[in-house]
Amino acid sequence: MLKSIFRILTAALFLIFFYQTAVCQISNPSGDIKKAPDQLIWAQTLEGSYFNEFWNYQFYFDNGMKAHIVFSVANFGSLKSPVSGVRVSVYDHNGELYQLSREYPIERLVQDKDNHRFQLHPEREVFFEGKLPHQHRIVINTSKDGVHYDIDLSLKNISQAVMLGDGIFNVDSEKIGIVAHIPFAEAAGHVSINNNKKRVTGTAYMDHTFQNQTTTRLMHSGYRFVNHLDQENWDILYFMLPKNSTNNRTIGYRVVKSGNNVSMTGVKRIEQLHRGRAFNTSVPRIVELRLEDDSTLRISRTEDQEKFSILSELGWLARRAARSFLGGEVIDFRGEATLQESSHRPKPGDYNFFLVD
Repeated sequence: MLKSIFRILTAALFLIFFYQTAVCQISNPSGDIKKAPDQLIWAQTLEGSYFNEFWNYQFYFDNGMKAHIVFSVANFGSLKSPVSGVRVSVYDHNGELYQLSREYPIERLVQDKDNHRFQLHPEREVFFEGKLPHQHRIVINTSKDGVHYDIDLSLKNISQAVMLGDGIFNVDSEKIGIVAHIPFAEAAGHVSINNNKKRVTGTAYMDHTFQNQTTTRLMHSGYRFVNHLDQENWDILYFMLPKNSTNNRTIGYRVVKSGNNVSMTGVKRIEQLHRGRAFNTSVPRIVELRLEDDSTLRISRTEDQEKFSILSELGWLARRAARSFLGGEVIDFRGEATLQESSHRPKPGDYNFFLVD
């Protein structure tokens, strides 16, 4: 009898310990907003059996066009050799959508730190360059499936790169780095699709995420919201919900500039998730949040403009095999949204949600 009681108590204590540990292992960094070191712009992984790293640029142009450009490096273990890559989507003000994804062997990646250039292949015009926050430029000049993309965008009046604490977020035993390299910048240049060139001006945002594990195995979903009013007034949210989260605990941040003041707060949890349909898929329609300072926010989708899955280019058999190996596929949804905060006017902006399906 005593042995049975002892076993039950031991099991109960183990479960309590496990539960407490699991809760503690999903956490934001401690500390306040900090200037991000220059060296964090470069790839922080590139070693090990698995890694995922993304430089996510988002452009919002005055003529109604939008462009999303995501540079990446990844190692999916035995599924394929390590690669660098780029995903491009251009949403025209007329509602036309162009999407591109390219990959290159990781050994062709060029990180020219003397000239501040990150180039996916030495013989391909696919790169970003320039020392932040002084200057920055993004170039995509490539073709695929009969469509030619010529994008050349230069940034100025770039806000200082920032991070929360040491920039390292915890999900179980995994460490995930997140840096807001470009919270706000003014953008100008051209976007050309099949020689239909358009001169553009607008604003830009870029964050950088790095981890030694695949996103599909760790995350349930991720959320961005960008409000750019002007150089002195902007509001950014980027947070993710891990798969094994208890009480919808999240990792991520909100960074806000109002006049001369820039503040950064961790996003603690999703309080409520109200779902709706977008592109025949169930997608969060309203996300209610609690921040580390116990304030609450609400993000509401108002217009859906784009769905993008990199695996959609594969045949059904290859796609099924990839999803099985990776634990799912990342599907991006983009469009317009509104941020609501108590005692404040609603802020219109743009959302970028991803779901692991």
